[in-house]
Amino acid sequence: METLIALLTTLVLAIVPMLLYALFLWWMDRYEKEPLSLILASFLWGAVPAVIFSLIAQLILDVPVSDLFGPGLETELVSASLIAPITEEPFKGLMLLFLLWFFRREIDTPVDGILYGGLVGFGFATTENLFYFLNAYHMGGLGNVLILAFFRAVLFGLNHALFTGCIGLGIALALTSSRRSVRITAPFIGLGMAIMLHGLHNLGATLASVACWALLISLASDWGSVLAWLALLIYFSVREQRILGLYLTDEVEKGTITPEDYAVICSYWRRVEQRLKALAEGDIRRWRRLGTYYRLASELAFARHHLVTVGHDEGTARRVQQLRRDLQRLQEVSAPPSGRPAR
Repeated sequence: METLIALLTTLVLAIVPMLLYALFLWWMDRYEKEPLSLILASFLWGAVPAVIFSLIAQLILDVPVSDLFGPGLETELVSASLIAPITEEPFKGLMLLFLLWFFRREIDTPVDGILYGGLVGFGFATTENLFYFLNAYHMGGLGNVLILAFFRAVLFGLNHALFTGCIGLGIALALTSSRRSVRITAPFIGLGMAIMLHGLHNLGATLASVACWALLISLASDWGSVLAWLALLIYFSVREQRILGLYLTDEVEKGTITPEDYAVICSYWRRVEQRLKALAEGDIRRWRRLGTYYRLASELAFARHHLVTVGHDEGTARRVQQLRRDLQRLQEVSAPPSGRPAR
C-alpha cells in the first residue's frame, strides 16, 4: 500500500503542475480560443513522440561523446548542455511545423504560437518529470521525490514551455509579420533561442553538482526569460484587443455585428460576463453560441489584419467573406432570450 501511495503521489507531482501551467497559458489566449483537438495534440506530441525521438537521438550521439571525453564532468556537460538541447528542441518543434503546414489558419497571432509551443513543452516536461521522479523514488524514497519535484515542477517547472515557446513564436511571426525578413528568419531565430536557453539551463544545473553557485546561471536564465515571456504575452494580448477594435469598427457599419456586440467583443471581461449570465440562466445552448460568436468575430478581425500586414491572398479573402456571413447568422445570440427583458 505504501508503494502504491508513493507511485500515485509521483504521478500527481509529474502531471498536475504541468496541467495547471497549461491551463494558465490557455487562459492567456483570451480572444480566440484554439481548437481543443490541436491543444491536446500539441500536449500529447510533447509527452510521447518528442520524448521517444529525443531519447533515441541522445543515445546515438552520447556514444561518440563518451568515447571522446570518457566518464566525468566533461561528458556530462557536453551531453546536457549541447546534445540534449539540439535533439529535444527540434523534435518538439516538429509539432509546430505540422501546424504551420496543415493548420496555419489557426495561428492568427503571436499568442497562438506561444500557446502551441508552450503546450508541447508542458507535455514533454510531464513525461520527463515522471521518469526523473520514478528514478528518485527508486534511489531514495518519497522524500527524494518531493525534493526533486520542488526543483523540476516548481522552481524550473516552466522551462520546457519557455524553450519550445520560442519556436512557436518564431513560427507565428513567420505567418503574421509584415516584414519579409522576419517571415524568413523568425523560425530559425526561435529554434536558436530555444536551444540556447535550454543549454544555459542545463549548463547551470550540471555545474551545480560541483559548485552550488552555478545554479544561479539556470535561475537567472530561466526566470529572466519567463518574466520576458509574461511581458510579451501581456503586450500581445493588448495588441490583439486593439486589432479587434480597429478592424471590427466598420463591421458594425456593414451590419456584420451590432454596436452592442462590438463593445462586448472588444472586452475580454465583458465576454466572460455575458457567457456567465447565460450559464446562470441555465441556457447552455446560448452559452456555447456566444462563445462561437465571439471567436468568429475575433477570427474576422485577425484575418482582416493579416490581409493588411502580410498581403492579399484569395484564401484569406474568401475566409473574411465566410466569417461575415457566419456572424450575421449568429447575431441573435447577443440578444436576450425571447420573453426576457434586457438587463
